Amino acid sequence: MRDIKLVAVDEDGTFLRDHVHYDERRFERIWCRMRELGVRFVVATGNQCYQVQDLFSAHAHEMGIVSANGAYVLDGDEEVFAAQASHEAVSMLIAACHEQREVPFSMLGVRGAYVERGTSQAFFDDMARYCFRQYWVDDFFDVEDQVFMFSSVVDEAEVGTQIERFRAKVDGLMDVVGSGEGYFDIVCPGVSKASGLRCLLERWGIAPEECVAFGDSDNDLDMIALAGRSYAMQNAPEHVRVAADSVAPPCTEDGVLQVLEELFGL
Repeated sequence: MRDIKLVAVDEDGTFLRDHVHYDERRFERIWCRMRELGVRFVVATGNQCYQVQDLFSAHAHEMGIVSANGAYVLDGDEEVFAAQASHEAVSMLIAACHEQREVPFSMLGVRGAYVERGTSQAFFDDMARYCFRQYWVDDFFDVEDQVFMFSSVVDEAEVGTQIERFRAKVDGLMDVVGSGEGYFDIVCPGVSKASGLRCLLERWGIAPEECVAFGDSDNDLDMIALAGRSYAMQNAPEHVRVAADSVAPPCTEDGVLQVLEELFGL
């Protein structure tokens, strides 16, 4: 492998201990070391970009953000890519949401995320952990935004069934991917963490072989395959661990930080 020029990390189940926290002082040492070596840092997540910017507020203006599973990509504060679902796909999905009220959804676009009134407050609050700009609306059809993703969470035992159900409904107009712990996302075709990362690689003149990627879920698999060196977290499902080059300690033990310290001689 060539020298490392970019580190890409998933957030939940990978970089973060508990969806919220990481060792900021420890990361600061690693950040300074990466800056010395000219290594770029990218957060690639299913979460909204505003959540990433808040979490990494000290460095968000200098890093890459691949948010909403690749649907919205930033280089610092500059928009690099914004996906747009077709009118047909959005209309079909809204109709499906109205037909299956037992499966709650947040609809994401460039300006924010939206939840229909009548959905449980618990779901709204849960999704708000990942979407910092989220609003109640009467009807998804009333939203004026560039829509690129729908997100949901169900009992973990049901997520496979729901993924297959919505794959059948969208019939190729959108892709449906699991993101762990019962969460799943419906995204624009061909849009993924890997496609978002490729936008930044091309922009910065970095080869995939010069990247290190960390992940723990199905929506990380394409990014793991793209990177020259990849790590699945010990807490990841077996098929994700098998897909990666190596296994990092679990997120609860700051596994990403441990590996980065070793890679960069700290």
